[in-house]
Amino acid sequence: MGSSLSFFFCAWLALLAVYPALGAQALAVGQNCFPFGSAHLNGLKKPGLSRDEWWCPSDLQYGFMGFSYPLEMDNCSDPSNSLAKMNKDFQRMKSEFGATMVRIYAPQCRDESVWRNLLQAGIANNMAVLPQVWWGFEANQSLWKLTAASIKSVLSDPSMGPVAPYVFHSIAFGSEPIGDSVDGGPTQFTADLKAFKASVERFGIPVTISEDWDRPGIMSGTNWTGLGPVGQEIAPVIDLVHAHIMPYYHADIFPTVQESTIWPYFETYIPFLQQNLPGKPILISQTLWSSIQGGSHDRGFGNPAENIGNFTLYWDIIQSKCAYFKEHKVGWFVHTYDDSQEPGLGMIDDAGHTKMNFHPPVC
Repeated sequence: MGSSLSFFFCAWLALLAVYPALGAQALAVGQNCFPFGSAHLNGLKKPGLSRDEWWCPSDLQYGFMGFSYPLEMDNCSDPSNSLAKMNKDFQRMKSEFGATMVRIYAPQCRDESVWRNLLQAGIANNMAVLPQVWWGFEANQSLWKLTAASIKSVLSDPSMGPVAPYVFHSIAFGSEPIGDSVDGGPTQFTADLKAFKASVERFGIPVTISEDWDRPGIMSGTNWTGLGPVGQEIAPVIDLVHAHIMPYYHADIFPTVQESTIWPYFETYIPFLQQNLPGKPILISQTLWSSIQGGSHDRGFGNPAENIGNFTLYWDIIQSKCAYFKEHKVGWFVHTYDDSQEPGLGMIDDAGHTKMNFHPPVC
């Protein structure tokens, strides 16, 4: 316990040093709420508010939220899964870019230690964490159960459990689980989604899936006309939307980054979500572009425009749309934080340098 207190004290002092860059956001919100307002976590002490009172309302959840944070090393002792590494990265996300949330992606370590470390890093930096139940890159379709159990173990832990719902914003049950046909297909997946949601209901943490809804005949109808059959089954179960809006994977339609073509895709996608998933807060949990040819993810169609020029143009467009995101109450994440586990997609290269002038405004 003594080492944990020392860690939190040191981290708190470091956090104070970066607050001047973030004060404008807290003042702009003008509310004692987390994570956009003036509310602060205090070690493992449970805040003296209900969870609903603690979290900022969803109508303040717009603009840049933070980064997708890949944890793709299945060795739980790997440095990438350590508290020291997470804390260092969270500090930079907040101080340099103004991030308030961290979306976890592909947590291959199935042990509860990874969630304990993420929880402590979130507390130390006063940032929200979005856990993810992850199926994996392997053929084994039961590994997700280990991740789900490890998250629930931390939520039930006597020391960490009470504060966890004040750090864990929402839980994504899979990343593109429908697109990847995990769990034997949509029928079994939906049943497991319902069961998982019921199992964490007592903690009050919203549950969703992180998915691309632009899947005609499956998640969406033809030409954006209503939900597809699987979308209709998923919609009433989820509490909020973690959407993957990714023109990158439509290389036949968007061979290069041009605002005149890229942005209308967002302007079609977001109203579709609002109309067909009414009342559910929307986060763009995954949007991306690669800065290198042949990086983590090929576009297909000859992989056009996989370069730093188009990467920069893409994120310049997203950064410039603050007014739209504020009007529509939509938040977004950069996928991903750095290139260490998703080469080409990260905002930070392998040398630790930011690839472009990335300073998303506070909307």
